[in-house]
Amino acid sequence: MIEVWAIGGYTDIGKNMTAVRYNNEVVIFDIGVFVDKLISYEGDAWSLHPNKLLHIGALPDDTAMRKEWGKYVKAIVCTHAHLDHLGGITKIAHHYNTAPIIGTPYTIEVLRNQERDQRGHLDNKLVKMSPGNTFKISSDISVEFIYATHSTLQTIIAALHTPEGTVLYANDWKFDDNPTYGQKTDYARLKKLGSTGVTALISDSTRIDHFGRTFSEGLQAEMLKDLLLNLKHEHKLIVLTTFASHCVRISNMIKIAKKMGRIPIIFGRSMKNYLDASTRAKLISFKDVPILSFGDEIEAAFKMIEKQGREKFVLIMTGNQGETDAMLTRMARNELGLKLEKNDVVVFCSEAIPVPVCQANRQTVEKMIRDAGVHLFVDIHVSGHASREDQLDLLRMVKAKHYIPTHGTLPKLASAVELATGEGYKLGETVHLLQDGQRVKIE
Repeated sequence: MIEVWAIGGYTDIGKNMTAVRYNNEVVIFDIGVFVDKLISYEGDAWSLHPNKLLHIGALPDDTAMRKEWGKYVKAIVCTHAHLDHLGGITKIAHHYNTAPIIGTPYTIEVLRNQERDQRGHLDNKLVKMSPGNTFKISSDISVEFIYATHSTLQTIIAALHTPEGTVLYANDWKFDDNPTYGQKTDYARLKKLGSTGVTALISDSTRIDHFGRTFSEGLQAEMLKDLLLNLKHEHKLIVLTTFASHCVRISNMIKIAKKMGRIPIIFGRSMKNYLDASTRAKLISFKDVPILSFGDEIEAAFKMIEKQGREKFVLIMTGNQGETDAMLTRMARNELGLKLEKNDVVVFCSEAIPVPVCQANRQTVEKMIRDAGVHLFVDIHVSGHASREDQLDLLRMVKAKHYIPTHGTLPKLASAVELATGEGYKLGETVHLLQDGQRVKIE
């Protein structure tokens, strides 16, 4: 018998954590944080004790699962490098220190950076495995990494193979048939699994209430190119911001900046962490672009920009969610050596994360930018999450006997249930609406 314990990500969008048990063996999928709780905390949230992070709602509560299943945990699988899937590992994984942490090379490199920056320590063995490979956890169970497109590098859909069937954990993915880097999602493997039988599909519902399909990253690159190459602001500064983890998009920004004849410079500690990880993993190299994260080097760069001429540069920086301590927000508050001036250009290559604190912060920083007379462009963006038609395609592709939606608020999970019932699934029998802390047996 297979049992699924919904630990985090089944009540809110964030702090993803799921445990799957077969007999006396348990595999944990993802250990994330609730990003908006970290953003809204006044102070250095990463310095807090895990119990305090749990108290403020930033970590998934694995207490009950740990007491009952902890001794059976054989592996921790991290599907990709976003904080809401990886950020809690350094705070929780020590409870399962005999279990290896398995991730793609890029994900493990980002985790190493998290370990350093969060002042955490991992005793767990770190296992790097590229998409398309399988790791044998025990004589009975193994985990396979299936390549999936998303908004960060080397994202995977995990297939847990057991004698009683395969559980697919697809928590953050999209179907992008025109990626600007890497390959398409491995449709052939998903279809093959569907033809041989999938026992359960656990899939994110973040964007399932958006009808239609999610557009390709290739479209975002064309939108940004069209905007920047046709600007009439030759003598002004251009500032771009997006998610620090979106290495592909940042790489495209650099290419467009160079095509404009401008010099790209990247600012922000989180930018450096994600981009350096990409370089170390031998994926996209950012060695030829300055990535500045310390105060003295940032101030020196600002002086150089003013001296050589603002019109010669494109600055790529943190702050796409209006975070109070991010580079763009501080620039908008005139706290840095380089100020935004009238007719400068700021482009948000992202949407606000759909949680109140991010939406409020984003509105605040946008107003400051507009009040400075800056030309502001927002939402030059395509999502990294599957929309409703994409989710329907996956359901039909893998033909899972059971479907468990995750990574969403109750309305989003309910929308996923509605989609599944339209395909013949029955609520409480083959489609399961779980909340954090609940579990279901799959037979």
